[in-house]
Amino acid sequence: MVVIKPDRVGPFPFPKSDPEERKGDFSEVEQPYTKEQVMLEADRCLRCGTPVCIDACPVQLDVRGMMDAVANGDFQSAYRRIRETNPLLGVTARCCPQLQGLCEDACVVRWGGQPLSIGMVQRFVADWEQNESRQSDPESEPPTGKRVAVVGAGPAGIAAAELLLRYGHSVTVYEESQDLGGTAWYGIPDYHLPKAVLTYEAERIVAQGATVRRGVKVGRDISITALLSDSDVVLVATGSRDVKKLNTPGSDLDGVLDGYEFLREVYGDGLESYLKGRRRDLGQDILVVGGGDTALDCARTALRLTQGRVTILYRRDEKEMPADPIMVKEAQEEGVEFKFLSDPSKYLGDGGKLAGATLQAMQLGAADATGRKHPEPIPGETDDVKCDSVILAVGRGPDSFLVKKEGLKSGPKGAIVIDERYMTSVAKVFATGDATTGETLVVKAMGHGREAAQRVHEYLMGLEDRHLSLYEKYYTERTTEDAYQDMLDGKEEELPPD
Repeated sequence: MVVIKPDRVGPFPFPKSDPEERKGDFSEVEQPYTKEQVMLEADRCLRCGTPVCIDACPVQLDVRGMMDAVANGDFQSAYRRIRETNPLLGVTARCCPQLQGLCEDACVVRWGGQPLSIGMVQRFVADWEQNESRQSDPESEPPTGKRVAVVGAGPAGIAAAELLLRYGHSVTVYEESQDLGGTAWYGIPDYHLPKAVLTYEAERIVAQGATVRRGVKVGRDISITALLSDSDVVLVATGSRDVKKLNTPGSDLDGVLDGYEFLREVYGDGLESYLKGRRRDLGQDILVVGGGDTALDCARTALRLTQGRVTILYRRDEKEMPADPIMVKEAQEEGVEFKFLSDPSKYLGDGGKLAGATLQAMQLGAADATGRKHPEPIPGETDDVKCDSVILAVGRGPDSFLVKKEGLKSGPKGAIVIDERYMTSVAKVFATGDATTGETLVVKAMGHGREAAQRVHEYLMGLEDRHLSLYEKYYTERTTEDAYQDMLDGKEEELPPD
């Protein structure tokens, strides 16, 4: 009989810095486990015979192997296990909403208590490697002589480039900015993801052999046709960029900002550069429109910059809010206010500058095609409020720049259309990530990028008939390797937990 220990080594899901202190700066909110704590936490793992936590991870991170190694204090083996499928393990440890349909949500321990803090254990291993014991990268296969051009160095592009390098292909990455990471660089605040972590892990693809051409925008500075003249295939991973446009009267007033451009302005050239330079005057009364993680990032960033009053407006109720509940709680702890069932119907101006907003009261009606209750205005119930700035964070679609410039076939919201091989309508041009799906999680974009890289590899090597998914490839190899090693060690086969 398996006994599940409900006790933990610390606050769930992780220890945090004091809200009153952290809202005054951009220091990391999440606080790490100690060596003793992380080993105790990892030892709570049941080492399931069928680890559903791995099933729930878009990059099939070897959670069971990591936990087993960490519980025994073998951080080197733990790193090797999880680095096998995840080149951004310190990034995803911090950015994944593990309890929202991912590994921790699938953890069987949660049925007898609280799930394992998989993200915290993963973060400890990643930080140990970065700060205490640099480890070698996974081995690569011999050079194939094949050349791949990857367009975009966001999470999908990085994950794809890393796997292609390991298959022995020559990879050149074209990135329009000077920094690697895409949205993970400019769209995730430093208090959630220190840029030193992202830079360290993203730059390792350069050390693995990738050539990176920074400041080059494909479609403007060089065409896909030109890339194909020097490469066997092109893989487009340009991410999300096209902001959803609203026709709310007054949206053109000075003081109504796009949330994504606001985050890019603050973090794009580095937070220190923004703080030292000419900063935008947001005023002291700020409204943020939206209910996703980006709205929270905008609100918490604005709070740290101004120490003013920041209110998030969301047209549905709190239960319908798509943002990570942990991030919502953190924002509330820091003093961000929330006004639910409220939507701006007009922005009020004075001499072309924002002065206030008319807020329309909403109610939830019948469910729409997605199953969510549709918000409807309550006739006659409005309220005029004063504000100095409004930040719009209401979603964005795929970057359609290359679709328009290069004639790639597109689908809904400008997404690049791909077939089961991840190939676009143009021969030898593949696509992956948010450019094909719309905005999603960092780890999901990485999983998509790795699958695309697998398809590219099969195409280059004439293996398309095999079409083996990365999950099948990695998981079969890993479990076979484990079983064989256990046999050599004379271990008895472990039965799945009751």
